Parts: sequence; C-alpha cells; structure tokens
Amino acid sequence: MMQTEITRLFSIKYPIIQGGLQGLGTSPLVSAVSNAGGLGLITAGSYEDKQEMLKDIEVVKKNTNNPFGVNLAIGIRRPMDEFVEGVIEANVPIVFTSGNNPEKYMDDLKAAGIKVVHVAPSVRFAKKAESLGCDAVVVNGYECGGHPGKDDTTSLTLIQKAKKELSIPIIAAGGFSTGRSVLAAIVLGASGVQMGTRFLLSKEINLHQQVKEYLENMQETDTIMVKQSIGKKARVMKTEHAMELSHIEKQGATFDEIFPYISGEAYKELITTGNLDVGIMALGQTIGLIDEVKTVSAIFEEINEEIQLAFREFLELRI
Repeated sequence: MMQTEITRLFSIKYPIIQGGLQGLGTSPLVSAVSNAGGLGLITAGSYEDKQEMLKDIEVVKKNTNNPFGVNLAIGIRRPMDEFVEGVIEANVPIVFTSGNNPEKYMDDLKAAGIKVVHVAPSVRFAKKAESLGCDAVVVNGYECGGHPGKDDTTSLTLIQKAKKELSIPIIAAGGFSTGRSVLAAIVLGASGVQMGTRFLLSKEINLHQQVKEYLENMQETDTIMVKQSIGKKARVMKTEHAMELSHIEKQGATFDEIFPYISGEAYKELITTGNLDVGIMALGQTIGLIDEVKTVSAIFEEINEEIQLAFREFLELRI
C-alpha cells in the first residue's frame, strides 16, 4: 500500500479515514477501522454528553492499539465546548472538525498537541483552515453524502484545485468507496480519502439490519437533495419519506413543517429501528458501487486488491 503525507501524519497503514457518521461513528466501527489500518473517528455528536463520549473512547482504546480520532461538528446541532474538553482530557491525538469555523478551539487543541483537520466544501474554506493552522484539510465534493456546500463542485475538480492552492495535505471526500477511487484521488493530488457511505454497509456499524438491506439494492441515482429551502442542502438516502420532504419544500413549507422530517429524534429512530418512514440519512452517490455487507477488514482487503489491480493496469498502458 502506498505511503502518503496522510499515512505519515497519522501513523496509519492505509490513507483511508472513516467519515463522521452521526449516531454511527461509535466504538465498534471506529475500533474496526483503526484495527484494519485506517483512521477511525468517534463522532462526538453521537453522545448525550462528554462523559458518555469519554466512556466510548475508553472502549476504543481497549479494542485497538492503533491511532483514532474524534469528529466534531461545530455549530450544526449543539455546542461542542464540552466535547472539545473531553478530547483533550482523553489525550485523543487527532481531531476532525466540520461545519462552522474551528478557530475558537484551535489554540486549546494545538496546545494539547492534537493534530487538527477541517472539512471544507470549497477551496476558499480550505484555505481559511490552512491559515488557522490546520494540519490537513478534507475537501468535500458534490457527490458526498450529507452537506456538499453551495457550489456543487465535484471531487474531480475540487481535489485538483485544492492541490494547486494549498500547501497542507489534502484528503478527498465525496464519491470514494473503492480501490480505484482511492488511487484516482491520489493521482488527482490528494494524500488520502475519507469514506462514510462505504462503512454503512459494514458488519460492525450499529445500523439497523433493515436499513442495510435497503442500502444493498440502491443505485447511484438513489439519493436526493433536501433541506435546500433552509440553506443547509444535504444529499440523503432516497426513501418515500425523503421524497415527501423534498416535495413539501418545493411547495414552500415552513421550518415547523420541515422539522419533523429532519429532527435528531426522527433520525435516531431510523437508524436504530429500521423504520424508513421517519427521518433522513446522509448517503453519497457512491452507494451505487456497493452491494454487499462485509466486515471492515474485508472492505480494506478489497480496496487494497483493487488498488493493486488498477495500478498494474496503469503500468501496462503505452504512453
């Protein structure tokens, strides 16, 4: 497997980072990703409070000797102050931030010796993260699950643009789930990739089996953009419920009418009970390339084999 700036920065075997998965980025998945040689990320927003997160961090530490980190979504659902405190208390070596500007936390995180990576949907925001002292940046392309930003720029363009204008390592997100896509990201200028959708179909993730079975049969066209009317555009799994949300938004629904569809409680019911008639779940277009639930270790083995095959095919080309 190739070594890159990202594998060296995080002391990991593969340049693959697990995405911040609300309610799902918890110890079983995080431990499995780190044990497989990638970087697992605890998702702080999955926990009621700092103490609950700290308990799960201890579980990760017991289950893996490899590096892992914490994802902090700033200003998305609730304040992250206590979770930043928890990260520092637990001596977590790596933090990924997303959402709003992480500037208010940078001094404390850097003083604790923590490597900080910010997720940005545009080169403009990525350059701001670099100026704040971030050690690396994730550039989030239009194909991604969740929030792609306002510019609708695909990963194919965004990675190359970021490579031209940034000096810190770049991690590509949005459309990456296979070995071929990892290799493509590296060729385009990234030093690693972040995958969220791929791990939804892992055996270790705490996602209801009924949702996994639904995902197994989905294609790249089976996502839908919602929350556009409130300025928080998100790509989500296409269900009857999500399409209904899209419809009422187009009809001019108020926030009070939209809220039951997007509330945290509705989402929690979806992922824990498998009820597809409530909530919405972030999902990237790359779901069309995934059709089987596998262990995380098997996913990494498959990705590595695909990289080797694609690289051999490239070497055989006559240029």
